[in-house]
This record gives sequence, C-alpha cells and structure tokens, in this order.
Amino acid sequence: MGKAQSKEAAPAALEQPTLGAEQSAPQAAQEPLVPSPADTTSNGGGGGGGCPMKKGNGGGGLGAMFGRRNPHLPGKDGSPGLPTTGAPQHESSGGGCPVKAGGNKTQAYNVYSQPIDPTNQMPAVANQLPAPSQTETLSTERVESTIPKGGTAGTWTYPSPQMFYNSLARKQKLGDTTEEDIAPVVALHNNMNEKTWAKVLEWESVLSPPAGDGDEGPKLLKFLGRPSDLSPKAMFKNWILGHPLPFDRHDWTVIRPDGTEVRYVIDYYHDETRAKETEGSGMPDMHDRDAVESILVDVRPALDSPSELLGRVAIMPYARRVANVTPFTPLPMAPTSAMKDQLGESIKVWDSIQENARRNKAAGKEADKPKVLTVARDDDDGDADIKVSAKEATELAQSFASALKGCQQAQRTLDACKDDEECARASLALTVCMGKIMCPLQHGALAKSLAAEPTDAKGEAEYNARLDAALENIAVCVASSTERASIAKRTHPEAFA
Repeated sequence: MGKAQSKEAAPAALEQPTLGAEQSAPQAAQEPLVPSPADTTSNGGGGGGGCPMKKGNGGGGLGAMFGRRNPHLPGKDGSPGLPTTGAPQHESSGGGCPVKAGGNKTQAYNVYSQPIDPTNQMPAVANQLPAPSQTETLSTERVESTIPKGGTAGTWTYPSPQMFYNSLARKQKLGDTTEEDIAPVVALHNNMNEKTWAKVLEWESVLSPPAGDGDEGPKLLKFLGRPSDLSPKAMFKNWILGHPLPFDRHDWTVIRPDGTEVRYVIDYYHDETRAKETEGSGMPDMHDRDAVESILVDVRPALDSPSELLGRVAIMPYARRVANVTPFTPLPMAPTSAMKDQLGESIKVWDSIQENARRNKAAGKEADKPKVLTVARDDDDGDADIKVSAKEATELAQSFASALKGCQQAQRTLDACKDDEECARASLALTVCMGKIMCPLQHGALAKSLAAEPTDAKGEAEYNARLDAALENIAVCVASSTERASIAKRTHPEAFA
C-alpha cells in the first residue's frame, strides 16, 4: 500500500484506531471505524471528574523534573543549551474546577465514549508528536468531517496521519506498517465514515424527518468499535443464508434534536471482486461515496425499542417501496454468487479477529509477568522474537559509535554527578545528546516543543503536556535503539569490531 495507484480494497494489513476503517485489508480491521474529535485530550479525555492538573513552572513528569529552562536541553537551534524564553510562568490561583454546572446542554463525548467537559479540556497536542519508533515525518493536518458532533456546535474532526500512526504504535499493532502506508489509510478512513454517516442520515430522514427549517438535524454523539462481536443480523446471514462474515462492526449513537438517542449498528463487509486497481483508487476522495465499492456498509437502527423495530420492518420499507421518498437501499440479505465464493476467506478473517481479541486479553493479564525473548540473525531459521539483519547491525553500530563519540562530555558530566537531582539532569542531557544522533526525528520534535512560547495558563499547560510527551518519546527511542544495538552486537559482532 502507500501508493495512490493501488488496489483500493486490498492494501497492506493494518489495524485502525478511530472513526473510519483503515479498511486497507479486512483481515486487520480490528479497531473502531469512528471519528476523532479535535478537542480530545492526549490521554483519552476526561471522564473521571475533577480538574486537569495545571503544570506551572515546568509542569509534571519529565517537564517538571527538569524545568523549562534546563540548560542541558537543546535550544531552538538544536544546540545543547536552552536560552530562556521570558515567557511568564503561571500558578493555579485557587482550588476546585472553575466550571459552573448547569444548563440542559447535551453531554459531549470523546473518542473513547467517555463524557467530557469542553470548557476545561485541553486540546490534543501530545498525540501529534512523532512516535518513539518512527523514522519518517508524517502530516499532523486534521480534516473536518461533515458529521455534526453531539453536545457541540461543530463537527467531528478526523485524526491526522500522525495520530493514526501513534495509535497503532501505542497499541503495538504497527506490524510491518510503514509511514508510507498511513496516508492512504487515512483517506480510506475518512471516505468510509462519510459514507456511513450518509446512510445514517437516510434512515433519520425517514424515521425522524426535520420538524422545520430551524431543525439542525441529528448528530453523532458517541461510537463504539466492536470488531469481535457478531451482530444478530450478521449471524443470521452467515448461519442461515451462507453469507460471508463482516470484517468489522461499530455502534454509533445518534442524538436527535429532541434529545432522543438512537443506536445504529454498522457491519462492514468486503467484496474482493469489486476492488479497483486504477490511478488514485488508493487515495479516495472523502466525499465520493462510490470511490470504494469493495467495502459494503450495512447500516440500520439497533432493535433497542419497539419504535426502532417498527421503523425497520414497516416505516422504512413503506418509504422505499410505496412512497418512494428515500434513496436508501439496504444490502441484500442473501449473498451474491461472488460473495459466496468468499465465504471461506471471511471465516479466516473472523477467526483472526477472534484470535487477536483473545491475545490482547491474555496480554493484559500477562503484562506484569516477565517474558523471555529469543533473538537471531535474519538469515537464521526458526521463529525468533527479534531478528537483526547484517545491514541493520552495521547501521546501528555506526549510529551508536557516533553517539558515544559526540556525547563524551555529557557522559563525563553524568559520571561526575553528586546527587539525585544533578544526576537526573545529567542523565537527561546525555539522552537528549544521543537522541540527536540516534533519533533525529524525535529530537527535532523536542526542539520544536521547547521553542514554543506559551502566553497564558492554558498555553502553559499545553506546552508542558507536549514537552513531557516529547521528552518521553526521545527517551524511549534512545533506550530502544540502545537495546537494539546491544542485540545486534550479539548477533553480528563483526559489525561492531
């Protein structure tokens, strides 16, 4: 994948993080096909109550430990020292949240379906930084969707390519996905969500038609990805009619102008015979509903109440077949002959989805238990956990040697430190120095974060959040590169001779 001219329905295997399917390969669509709001916090939004911590004078975490004016951090020009910015520091002036309760406003939610308070939520900044494992720059540009966001006057905002990559990296689902693959994934993600919302609106126009010109219409309130849960309809189609299984499922909750919440169930199917392999098919336009014909979307209200049942069995069929007032066309219940031929493949995909769900659940239980990893040369036989090629070993040896040579002064400072605070600063200085050579992308992000000029308390909090994340990313990158170099030295000692 990664090319504009690619087969739209069979890109590289990938697992998606938010609204829209990565749909690059049905085999890997394991995550919710849902939008990402612009006002989501970097840690998943606030549903836990209380106030977000203000981080005056350097903030918390690594930022607090080393302060904004740490002379060992790189300056705006990438030099070792950081010139003082003169930006004012801010302290919290009082306890409690400066947020008044009240009103009958609709509750807004973040991408994790947690309630949020838009009046005191920090913007997403940290998740736009390069991931520790990243080597190529990705766009941080986010695109506004046409999907109105419940509880707000705006629309949902799609995640940027950098946010997609970060989500996959955080969940350890990158696999062999490269930065080059991400742009087509985001394009497909956005296209599928616009297509899904259009179908939701077709249902809503029949089940809850606008009351007048002032009716702002339905909004998407929240969503939930349920890739490992088979809907009753999909189960019936598969077991009774022999239809292929869906490769993903999502539940979207829509809120109507009168406050009524309606859950929609969405199944995503893949038809390989409809896949295109033409110029631009790998980068579909967000608003072109016919751009991705190989992904079939089955949208309908969940049978959560008698009114939804009536809508599905009577009101919508009447609107379609008698009144002819809607363009909505449901997917056929029975599979076509082409789809029947893909039944076996869909079962393999479903089994893979279930296995991934079991593995993820087991991984959570085993997270605190030690694990023994096996390493080997890439030309060795066997299923080693980590394999290092001769070329990679040579590159690691050269990078590590350059870092050691270029950071001798920082190492001497660390060796001579006398107390915990001094040693912590010296350790950070050495990490940043080595990161400039071994992790240039993460080092550049750190330098850019340090160069920002916060002008108020909110800006200070955002600055600290970004700085903490940038420092953590470069530290993880250096540690990972050092560990990788150690493994390479064991498997290819000739490269380090």
